Amino acid sequence: MKVVTGELKSKLIGHKLNLLKYLRSDKVQGIIGLFIFGVLILIFNQIAVDPAQAQQYYGLALLFLAIYYWLLTPVSYMFTAFLIISFSVMLGIIEPTEAFTGFASTTIFFLLGAFILSLTIEKFGLHKRIALKVLRKFGNTPKRFIMGIVLIGSFLSMTMPAHGVAAIFIPVLLSIYSIYEEGELNPNFIKASLLGLSFSTSVGSMGTLLGGARNPLAIEIYYAETGKAISFVEWFIAAIPMVLLMTFFVYIVLTKIFNVGGVDMRKLQMEISTEVEEMGAFSMGEAKALGFLISAFIAWAVLGQIFGMGVIAVFISVVIALSGTISWDDIAQRLPWGTIFLYGGAISLGFILGESQTLQFIATSLLRVVGENPFLLLAMFAALTALLSNVMSNAATTGVVLPIALSAMLVMDFPDILPVYLVALPSAFAFMFIVGTPSAALVYSTGHLDQKDFLISGLVLNIIGLAIFLTIGLGWWKLLGYW
Repeated sequence: MKVVTGELKSKLIGHKLNLLKYLRSDKVQGIIGLFIFGVLILIFNQIAVDPAQAQQYYGLALLFLAIYYWLLTPVSYMFTAFLIISFSVMLGIIEPTEAFTGFASTTIFFLLGAFILSLTIEKFGLHKRIALKVLRKFGNTPKRFIMGIVLIGSFLSMTMPAHGVAAIFIPVLLSIYSIYEEGELNPNFIKASLLGLSFSTSVGSMGTLLGGARNPLAIEIYYAETGKAISFVEWFIAAIPMVLLMTFFVYIVLTKIFNVGGVDMRKLQMEISTEVEEMGAFSMGEAKALGFLISAFIAWAVLGQIFGMGVIAVFISVVIALSGTISWDDIAQRLPWGTIFLYGGAISLGFILGESQTLQFIATSLLRVVGENPFLLLAMFAALTALLSNVMSNAATTGVVLPIALSAMLVMDFPDILPVYLVALPSAFAFMFIVGTPSAALVYSTGHLDQKDFLISGLVLNIIGLAIFLTIGLGWWKLLGYW
C-alpha cells in the first residue's frame, strides 16, 4: 500500500511540475498577456466618458502589453514592437501612414552605421590587440589585473556595443584561465575578472552614443518630445564623469567583495605575451579600422549638428564598404537586426503614447500622488529605471520610462534635459541579474559564476550608482547649465 501511495504521489508531483512548466512556456505567457490586454481594452471602453479619454486608456493597455512582453519575452523584442504598432492602428490611436514612424528615425540609421563600424573593428581584431596590450601592462598583481579588465572593458564599450566587447574578450580570459591546473587558480579571481568585464562594459556604454544604443534612442525621444537636439560631444561631456566614477567603484567593489589574491601572475603574463606575439604585426585591416573609428569620432563631434548623426554614420559605412574593408556578407550575417527593430519599436511606442495623450495622463497622475517636487520625481524615475533594467532590456526600459519622465518635467516647467540623463544613463545599471544585459548572460555562460555573485556586488553598485547620479551628477549638470 505504501509503495502504491508513493508511486501515486510521485506521479502527482510529476504532473504538477509538467503543468508549471507548461504555464511558464512562451506560448502560454504570450496568450496570458494578450488576454489581459483584451480585458483591459473592454474595461477601458466601458469606463471612458469620451473618445479622447478612451484613447488615453488604450495607451495604458498598450504600455502594459509592451512591458509584459518585453519583460517575459514570449516572442522576440522585434515581434513585440510589431504587435504594439499593429494594435495602435487597430484602436485608432495613429493612422496607418504613421505606423512605422519610429523606423524612419535618424536614430535607426545612426545605429546601422555604428554597428557596421563596430563589425569592422571586430573583423580585424583591433579591440583584442588593445585589450591584450593593456592586460600585459596590468598583469603583475591580481588586483591590477582586475583593474586592467575593468579599464579596458569600460574604454572599449565606448567605441562599440558593450555585448560585443564581452563576446570577444571572454575567449581571451578563458584561454588565460586554461593555463592553470585544476585547483591552482583562485575561483574568486575568476569571478571578479568575469564580473569586472560584464559590469565595466555596462558602465562604459554610458559614455558615448556607440556603446549603448539606448543613448541615441534617448536623444531621439527627447527630440520628438521637445524639438531639441543633443550632440555627440554634449552627451560625452555630460556622461564621462559618471563613467569614470562608476568604473572606479566597479573595481573597488569587486576587489573588496572577492579575495582575488594567491595567483601566480608570471604564468598569466607569459600567456598574454604569447597571444600578443601570435597576433603578429599591426595589420593593414587594423589600421583601416582604427582610421575609420577616429574619423567617425571627429565627424560626429564636428559635423554632427550640421548634417545629423545618422547621415554621418551611414556615409562612413558606405566609405568602409567602398574601401573593401568589409563586405555585405559580413554585415548581413552579423548585424543585430532584432536590436534595430527593437529600437524602432521603442521610438514608435513613445510616439503612440504621445498621440493618445497617455503620457500626459500618467505624468499628471504621478504629480497628484508624489507631489510637485521635481528632484523627488527624478530620483523615483532613476531608481525605477535601474530596477527595470535589471529584469528587461535597457532599451525597452528607456523607451517606457523616459517619455513619462519628460512629460512630468514638461508639466512642471522644469528643465527637460535632466530626465534624459537620469533615465538613459542609469539604464546601464543592469548589474544584479543575468537577464539584465547580454554581457551578463555571456559571462554567466562560462560556468564560473552563480546568480548570487551578480546579486551581491550588483546591488552594492546599483546603490552607489544612484547615489552618484543624484548628487555628483546633478552637481555636474548644474555646472554645465542644464538646470
